[in-house]
Amino acid sequence: MEILQLRYFFESAKTEKFSETAKKFMVPTTAVSAAVKRLESEIGCKLFDRTSNRISLNANGKRLQKSLYTVFAELDGVVAELSANTGDNREIKMLVRGMRRDITELITQFNAKHPHVVFKTVFDFRDADLSGYDIIIDEKSNRYPEYKELPLFSTSLRIKCAAGHPLCGRKLTLRQLSNQKYISMGEDSNMHKILTQACNRAGFSPDIAVVCNDIECYEKLIASGMGIGVGREGSDRYTNSFMECLDVEDFQERYNVCLYYKEATYYGNIRSFIDFLKMKQI
Repeated sequence: MEILQLRYFFESAKTEKFSETAKKFMVPTTAVSAAVKRLESEIGCKLFDRTSNRISLNANGKRLQKSLYTVFAELDGVVAELSANTGDNREIKMLVRGMRRDITELITQFNAKHPHVVFKTVFDFRDADLSGYDIIIDEKSNRYPEYKELPLFSTSLRIKCAAGHPLCGRKLTLRQLSNQKYISMGEDSNMHKILTQACNRAGFSPDIAVVCNDIECYEKLIASGMGIGVGREGSDRYTNSFMECLDVEDFQERYNVCLYYKEATYYGNIRSFIDFLKMKQI
């Protein structure tokens, strides 16, 4: 009996899907299935009831699963404690879907103090395979059930425009902005979804003039007067004197960003970086 067999069983028992375990461990589904079958053979009983297209945890499997919750909690805790007292050379694998500019700056600050730490950072909204990431930074949602959630940042959002825009200083509704050109972040971004959903609730689809994935270019385009767009309150640090917030009474959106992390890997380098982000209170 090998610990990897038990890991494969334990993860498969949670979802009753060998395919999900295979994604998490980045191995073929057949490897997971074969390992669990060997485990069943060594124990001498079936742990899953199998049909042609699914597996179901049976009474034997539930009993083993309950025991392994305790075993792996203690094992992972000891590993974390030992690793915290020695050099941790793990690469921090991170998916960033929110606060991209801020997180980039904080990685740079952290690395200046901890030059031995290596980051593999992906800025992508479309990656469906999340199994290889230690940390995910994204808008608060229920998309990451296998991760622990840590609130990281929350702010009000505003509709922003170029300084001196004819709409500045007026009391507005979102519907009154239906004839405006909009600058938007990429279609998969959180800001784009917030903008389109708010406009749709007001009864129109925003006329997107430019789509831009670079936050600095995005702000400069708004500041140039090419269109209006959504931004975090007070965040236009590079173009502050050239942008203003419109007074839109029915646009009351907030941007809530969380850090998602794997409890089993929350030690050493990863814990140090997460604690660093907590301290910064971005």
